[in-house]
Amino acid sequence: MKTLRVGVIGVGTIAKVAHLPNYAKRADVQVVAFADPEVERVEGIARQYAKDHNVEKPTVYKSAADMFAAENLDAVSICTPNTSHVELAKQALDANVHVLLEKPMSVKLEDADELLAKANQSDKILMVGMSNRYRQDATVLKRYVESGALGNIYYGKTRILRRRGTPTGWFTDLAISGGGPLMDIGVHALDLAWWLAGTPKVKSVTGIMAQGIGNKNKLDFNRTWRASSAGNENNEIFTTEDLASAFIRFENGFTLQLEVSWALNGPQDSALKVELFGSEGGISLDPLAYYGVKHGVLTTETPDVAVGDLYNRELNHFVDCVQSGETPCSTVQQGRDVVEILAAITKSAETGREVLL
Repeated sequence: MKTLRVGVIGVGTIAKVAHLPNYAKRADVQVVAFADPEVERVEGIARQYAKDHNVEKPTVYKSAADMFAAENLDAVSICTPNTSHVELAKQALDANVHVLLEKPMSVKLEDADELLAKANQSDKILMVGMSNRYRQDATVLKRYVESGALGNIYYGKTRILRRRGTPTGWFTDLAISGGGPLMDIGVHALDLAWWLAGTPKVKSVTGIMAQGIGNKNKLDFNRTWRASSAGNENNEIFTTEDLASAFIRFENGFTLQLEVSWALNGPQDSALKVELFGSEGGISLDPLAYYGVKHGVLTTETPDVAVGDLYNRELNHFVDCVQSGETPCSTVQQGRDVVEILAAITKSAETGREVLL
């Protein structure tokens, strides 16, 4: 089996938590290069990576263009802020490199369409990092759906509601993030529910977005996600929403309700929740359960399976697809379709009207 030469663009928290440690577990992967404008910070990460895994230190480049020009890469992880995703993915495909692109695929539908067209013209894999599809409990629920145990799925709900969990750094700067919790955690909730329901085609969207709390409530001892890059450490720039909600209709009759927040004056409910209701049964994630009827009585099944290491499963899947040529579970077409829904939610919230697709 070929040893893949891999680069990582954007060496922030998600790269350090998910991508680097799991690439290091693969005997058929060699992480050879990092690209990040904060070269001094990333040089330290490269030295530590080499020390921790007893490998040669990855070379650090100031830009992805420099890295692609100097390195003969097989694959790359793109772990940068949202608005940079499309341009970097196009550079990677032009360099004849397989791509694992962190979510969301883009923040604008026209950019997603452009990247989809480019990916379809390439013989390289572009996998969108919809990491929650790789949870073990989500895999089990997908089996229930595909077995027909739910019958006709006609309604669903999904949410992530943080009471106080606004990240610091570039996340709240609309020009860099492209959106607040909708683009950050909402994409996870939306994608998982939509994928479990069979990825039906969207028909119409009604959405709302609000900045109800913003950066006005400073709390003592509050811990939250912090960007690794410098800037906006105290959310001085806060140009995104901190709550988004949507009511989404699909062409097959399925309807989905979505709720996500970074900050909300209500009970903490920050775990990813999904509920799907069908004519023969229903499922839920957190709690993990199947609800049905057996022997003339209502029954509840609670599968004995944990979340598992979703990032390890995701990275392994990407590498296996690169090695085998298999189509990834989270495809570029599906990444584009999720962006279509996100864009429609934003448009509906801005116009105050339902958006038809």
